[in-house]
Amino acid sequence: MKSLGVVLTAAAILVFVVLLLLSKQPRRTYLLFMLYAMPLIDMKITPYPLGSLTLFDGLSYAILFLRYKDFMSIFKPNRFYFGGFCTLIFLLIIGSLTSSFVTNSLFTLLSVFPVFIYGRLIILECIHDEKFFDKLVRALQIACLISLVFLAVQLVVGLEFRLYSELNQNTHDSNGTRYPSYFHDSQKYAQFLAMLSFLFLINRKNIRRPGLVNLLLFLAVTAGMFLTGGRSAFIGLSAGVFFLLLFTGMQFKKYIIAGCMAGGIAIAIFSHSLVVFNRDDDINNSLDFRTSIWKEAYGIFKANPYLGIGIGNYQDYVTLYAQDQYLILEDEVIFLDQPENGYLKILTEFGGPAFLIVFILIIGSGVGAMRAWVKGQTDARVLLIIAPVISWLVSFVSLYSITDRRNQIVLVSLCAFLIYLSNRSKIVNEQTDEVSGELV
Repeated sequence: MKSLGVVLTAAAILVFVVLLLLSKQPRRTYLLFMLYAMPLIDMKITPYPLGSLTLFDGLSYAILFLRYKDFMSIFKPNRFYFGGFCTLIFLLIIGSLTSSFVTNSLFTLLSVFPVFIYGRLIILECIHDEKFFDKLVRALQIACLISLVFLAVQLVVGLEFRLYSELNQNTHDSNGTRYPSYFHDSQKYAQFLAMLSFLFLINRKNIRRPGLVNLLLFLAVTAGMFLTGGRSAFIGLSAGVFFLLLFTGMQFKKYIIAGCMAGGIAIAIFSHSLVVFNRDDDINNSLDFRTSIWKEAYGIFKANPYLGIGIGNYQDYVTLYAQDQYLILEDEVIFLDQPENGYLKILTEFGGPAFLIVFILIIGSGVGAMRAWVKGQTDARVLLIIAPVISWLVSFVSLYSITDRRNQIVLVSLCAFLIYLSNRSKIVNEQTDEVSGELV
């Protein structure tokens, strides 16, 4: 199975190189390849001591080298995000250099730059071609549907059908199988589905209300999420739906309520066979365990409040300084690589200032989009993109999902969409002014 992963990764690199050589639009080719090759982009191309860089990271650095001119200018509306990125990188470098594991932290830092490379190119390409936004949304939808096909095969033949030689222990639950599709972890796959489900509600013919096909696909993706057994993703999905009920128009509300009722009836009928609703026995123990870890993680943050312990250092740190944070799996002691809470993971590793910058950038994209929507500067599509971001923010409390690049790409895509949709009129005006100035 490991050899299969190597072969698939090498094949993906070869296909990407060929496409890039044949393409007249390498920026667009890179972006679409990331989405259509979604099952493979989390495959590792460097070992753990060298940062565990993935296919996504390697190809992003390649496009940075080829398209370096795309990073030489900054649009005025996006200077806030560029300033935040520069400040974040500066703080992470200082935090890495002052940490107990300098080399590991600096190598892990290499995985941060591709996130901004990818997001920057999305914004540029959408500005260049407004229709490209729809192509990206469609590519994300296709990646999601491919995962459901993969999941359907697993339902028939079992978890022997998988991309990884070993799956996370959470795929085997005492109450039933938790299906991960082409992911390694069923919980992270659940988050992937929860976020992408909202994109199926985008009706290109009438954005004010979803069509029947939109609702059916949304419910199909939601059904797939239930098969993962992920409670955090389900809570996050519910938060996103609640947001839509608050801010969408009456026509959209009616369809959402009808969809929720249909889903509720299906849940009532099949709840006994869904793992997500049959894990009650371990809720208290799980909560007690996580609470104890959260307290210890917060203690680590208080001891390192400004620069943190260094990005990527949590497992190494607890191995030396907090040795009660471990699990015993198959008679082997495994020290935790994260405190079962995404916010605390970032807080402990990044420190307070860098933590604030990360979430100001994420939440700021949503706030800016909402402000533009209220002012009539953009359309209701932003609501259907803010909803999955809210879904992620809620589930992130107990699920550190962005170690998987596929979830990371979805989140960055959503934030880039929001930045583009909320600022496109300003950027177009800026480009027009520049052209006018040149003509004068």
